[in-house]
Amino acid sequence: MKKHPVIEFLLDFFHFFFGGERCGARDRIAMRIAARYGMTEDYKMARRHNLNPLEALEDWDLISSEEERMLFYD
Repeated sequence: MKKHPVIEFLLDFFHFFFGGERCGARDRIAMRIAARYGMTEDYKMARRHNLNPLEALEDWDLISSEEERMLFYD
């Protein structure tokens, strides 16, 4: 079920001001990994609940290799 656009905007606004980084390099990497498994909406929901990108992927065991995990460390 799709959320109302106003609700989506308010969630994004709240996350931007109170939830840390919104869309950084790690978010883009994690989004590509989640898209590979068709779980982008689940990933976005986890980010809205203040999980960092790596934690959001680990919730569903989407990190399949150590190389992918190392992408999240500088």
